[in-house]
Amino acid sequence: MITRHTVGNALVLHASERISTEARTVALSVDRDPDNDIVILDLQHELPFDIWDTVATELRRQRLRRGIRLVVCGARPETGALAGQWLSDRLGRPVIAPFGRMIPGAAGLLFVHATDLGGWVCYRRGHTPVWQSKRYPVPAWDGAAVDHLTISSTCAAEPLPGGVWLRESRDEAAVAVHGSHLTSTMPCLPDAMPVLVGCPGTAPLRLDDIARFWRGLAPEGREHARFVQYGPVALPDGEPFGQALADLLRCPVRVFTGVPSGRPDGPAMFTVDADGRPGWQVFAEELAYRPRETLGAKAVTPRILRHRAPPELGEPVGPRVYQYAHDAVVEVIPSGLWLRGPEPPRHADRIRAVPMDPNRVRLVVDDPAPAAADRHRELAGDLAARLDPATRKRAAVQPSSLVAPGRPGLSARGIEAGTYRHTTGHAAGLPPAPSAPAPVPEPVPVAVAGPPAPSAAEVAAAVPAVARPAVPPDTTLPDGSGLPGPGSEAAGLHSAGTNVAGTNVAGPHGAGPVAAGLSVVGAEAAGLDDIGPDANGPDAAARDVAGPVLGGGAGWATSPTMTLPVHRPAPAPVRFQRTPGDDARGVRPGPDLDEERTWFRRAFRREIAAVAADVADALAAHPALAAGADAVEYATAVRLYLSAAGDGLDQALRSAEPGGHVPFARCVSAGVRRLPVHRGVAYAGAELTTVDLRRIAQRRVLTDWGFTNALAEPPADLPGTVEVLIWSATARRTAAFETADGVPARVLFLPGTAFTVLQVQEPDAGVPARLLVRELAVEEPPVDGRVRFDALALAALRQHLARRTGPGTPVPAAAARRFVGVPGLR
Repeated sequence: MITRHTVGNALVLHASERISTEARTVALSVDRDPDNDIVILDLQHELPFDIWDTVATELRRQRLRRGIRLVVCGARPETGALAGQWLSDRLGRPVIAPFGRMIPGAAGLLFVHATDLGGWVCYRRGHTPVWQSKRYPVPAWDGAAVDHLTISSTCAAEPLPGGVWLRESRDEAAVAVHGSHLTSTMPCLPDAMPVLVGCPGTAPLRLDDIARFWRGLAPEGREHARFVQYGPVALPDGEPFGQALADLLRCPVRVFTGVPSGRPDGPAMFTVDADGRPGWQVFAEELAYRPRETLGAKAVTPRILRHRAPPELGEPVGPRVYQYAHDAVVEVIPSGLWLRGPEPPRHADRIRAVPMDPNRVRLVVDDPAPAAADRHRELAGDLAARLDPATRKRAAVQPSSLVAPGRPGLSARGIEAGTYRHTTGHAAGLPPAPSAPAPVPEPVPVAVAGPPAPSAAEVAAAVPAVARPAVPPDTTLPDGSGLPGPGSEAAGLHSAGTNVAGTNVAGPHGAGPVAAGLSVVGAEAAGLDDIGPDANGPDAAARDVAGPVLGGGAGWATSPTMTLPVHRPAPAPVRFQRTPGDDARGVRPGPDLDEERTWFRRAFRREIAAVAADVADALAAHPALAAGADAVEYATAVRLYLSAAGDGLDQALRSAEPGGHVPFARCVSAGVRRLPVHRGVAYAGAELTTVDLRRIAQRRVLTDWGFTNALAEPPADLPGTVEVLIWSATARRTAAFETADGVPARVLFLPGTAFTVLQVQEPDAGVPARLLVRELAVEEPPVDGRVRFDALALAALRQHLARRTGPGTPVPAAAARRFVGVPGLR
C-alpha cells in the first residue's frame, strides 16, 4: 500500500504510516523544479515485492505530463538509477534520478556523489542515459566542480555541495569532521564557486598545489572561482592570502573573506578560527586582488567588490562610506571598519591595504590631531557597543597612526602593539591617542617617459597608400580619441566602417594586432611587419595576425578603436589555434569588466543608440535577462556581435593577439553567459580534406578561443564537405537577440571552450564525412574516470543521426559562414 502526500514542492510516496524525517526534510527544503515534477520515494523499511508497480500506478493517477525528478530516501544508492530507468520505460516520461549517493546540502541543495563521478542522470525510454549535473539546483559553475582529483602527494581537490575544497589528503579524520560541517552549512551560490583552501588542524597547504589546481580548471570555473582561506596555507611572511594567489597565478583573483553560510541568495560570511570554528561576520565580503607588475613591486590595494553594512553604521554617503555622526563617517575596509573625518586622509590606501585578521575585527580610528583623535575614539567605542555580540567580543579599537605607520604591506602581527584596550561598558575609558603621531611619508609620483609617438608624416611614409573613404569631420571626441563618423556603422550595422589613418590600438601591455579588413569602429594603422609587396592585394584582409603597433600609443582602454579581419572559414592546410595570454582572451580571467564597459560605451556610442530600442524590447520580453545595472550594455554587445559588426571578431580572437577586439569580446561574453543554456546536439559544417580529418583525430582535444557558432537544429544547406556534430553542455541560445535576418536556432560556446574528438567518419559510399565532438565542462586527464561521458555522448549523437528526418532548417546565406569551421582551428 502506497500513500501519497504533497509536502512543500514535492510529491511524497511512502509505504509506512508516517513520512520519515529524511523525506520530510528534503521535501520542505527542496526548490521547485520549473521543468520537472519532484517525486520523493520514501523507502525506509522492508517493502512488498510489487512496490514498483504500485508506484507507477500512483504516478499515472496524478496525470502529470512533465518529466520527473526522482529522489529516493532510505534505500541503497543504486536504487535511484534502477528506479529511474524502470519508471521512464513504464511511464514514457523522462526521469531524472541520482546516480550515486544523494547528499542533502544546505538550503535545499541536492548533491549526488560517487567514486566514479556520480550525478543527476536523465533516463528516457529507448535512449541512452544522459548525465546532466552534479547538483540541483544547478549553479553556473557545476561542471567545474565534479570530480575528486589528486593534486599532489599531499593535496586533493574534493567537490562539495557548495564548491570545491583543496585540502590535505593524509589526515582523513580531520578532513571528515570539517567536510561534514561544510556539507551541511555552506550553501551553493548560483554564480560563485567557493574554492576553500586548507583544512584546520592539518599541515599548511602549499602554493604549488593551488597553482596545479588552477591550471586544470576550465574557463567557466576560473570565472566563477572565489578563493577562501579555510585552513593553514604556506604564504610568504606578511603576505595576504589573496595577493599571494594573484602573484602566483599571474592574473586577478577574487577572494571571499569568510565562509558563506545561510541562504544562497543572501549568504552571511564568517571568518574561520584556527580550530575551524566560525569567527566574526565580515563587513568586506569579497575582495579583488591584482598581481604585481614586477617582482618586488608595490602591491595594488585590494578592491572591495561586495560588503555588508548593518544599520548601526548610518546612512550611505559614498561607496562603502556611511555617515555615523555629523563630523565623522565609517568606511568599510577589508580588516573591519574605519572611523574617520568626512574627507579621507592622504594615507587612506595604507589603511585600506591592512590585511584582515580572522580572530579580530579592527575598528580603526583616525588620529590626525589630539582633539580629533579623542572624538573619534569616543565614537568608535559607541559603535563597538552597538555591534552584534559576536563582533563586539572580537572588536579591537586601533589608531590609524599605528595601523599604517608609513610602510605598506605591514603584516597583521605588526599591528597588535597599537591596539587600544577596549571594553564596551566603558567607552570613555580608552587611553588617549599619542600626542605626536608618527609622520606618514607620502609616495612621490614618478613620471616614466615612453618612446615618442610617430608623427602623421612618419606614419604616412611607413605605410603604403591605401585607398580609403574620407574621414568624416566628427571623428574625434574632446579627449582626442577617434570614433567612427556618421557614414560608417552609425549609418547601418551591415556596412563597412571607415579607416582612420594613424590610429594606434594597443592591448593592456602596450601592443595589439593591426589587421587590415572590415573596420567596425575606425581602423588601426598597419604594422611594419605586416607590410609586404602585396599588402594592398585581395589577401591582405585575410591575415590572421598583424604586426606590432607603431609607436607607444595608449592601450585599448583609452583608445576606443578596433579593426577586425574579414571573417573566413579555416584555411587549408589545417592550423590549430595558439593559446592566448590573459590580455588576448575573450573571457576575462579577472573579476570585473569596468574598463571593458567604459571602452565599449565610447567605441560603440552610435551603434548603441541605433539598437537601443530593439535591445529594450528584447529585455522586456525576457525579464530574466534584464537583471543588473549592466544588463543593457551586455545585451547590446551580444546584439552587435550577432550582426555584421561582429563578423571578424572570432577571427581576431583566434589570432591570440591583444587589441581593441578583446574588450568587445569580453562584453559579448558577459552578455552571452546570461542567455538560456542549450544541452544536447548542435550542428556546424566544415570544409576539410581526409588528411585534415585525420590530423584532427590525432589532436584529440580542441580548444576554441573565439565564439563557436553552432545550430540547435539540423541545417538544410550549410556549406562544407564535413558535417560537425557537437554534444553541448553549456552553449547559449541567442534567439532573444537575433536580428530580423538572423538565425534563431543559433547557439554560442564561449571563448576558451574545449572539445574532445569522439569520432571521425571519413566519406564513404554516399555518406558524408562527419566529425563528432563533445564539449568538455572541465579539463579531463586521459585516464580520468569521466571518459564514461564520451561513450554517453557518442551514443546520443549516433542515435540522433539515426532518427533525424526532414529537410532541415534553412540558414541565411549571409550568416552561413559563421557556422563553417571546426572549433580549435584557425
